Amino acid sequence: MGLGEETANLLDAAFEGPEPQEETPEAPEARLVYANVYEFVSQWLRFMYRRNVNGKSAYWNATWWNSQEAESRLTELWRTWEYYRQDPIGMAFWWRDFCDPTMSILLSEDGPFKATWDEDRDRSNGKEPLACAPAPEGMFRDERADGRMPPTKLTGTDPVEARSRPLS
Repeated sequence: MGLGEETANLLDAAFEGPEPQEETPEAPEARLVYANVYEFVSQWLRFMYRRNVNGKSAYWNATWWNSQEAESRLTELWRTWEYYRQDPIGMAFWWRDFCDPTMSILLSEDGPFKATWDEDRDRSNGKEPLACAPAPEGMFRDERADGRMPPTKLTGTDPVEARSRPLS
């Protein structure tokens, strides 16, 4: 399978869903595509965000979940992805406003991975996916099992609007 075909398959899987139906007053609630941040990174992000990780200008860590900063940033990246994937043009905003800035910080020389970078484990030439080690059993729970869903404008929890609201 070539890189183009692999990318197309990943995009198809991410946007699969039921056929659009007529809008009703009670539109069905959106469901999470990925159970948690680990699934998102290991099954989608690392394949889509390929970079030359060389230990000079870019750093990554296959055990990214061991860094509190990285896990927090990637969790919010996943949650915004779950939100923006629902909008026909939302992914353009997600890449520009969320993914690129987040990944630039994580991969940077000042990011959380420089001190823990392992040349044999974490290196990437930009053609293969970013490394991702198996997470310890039970580290990440299935948030779909909680009945959680991505925030939607229908529920009034739009993450962009929430950022501009004053804290109570």
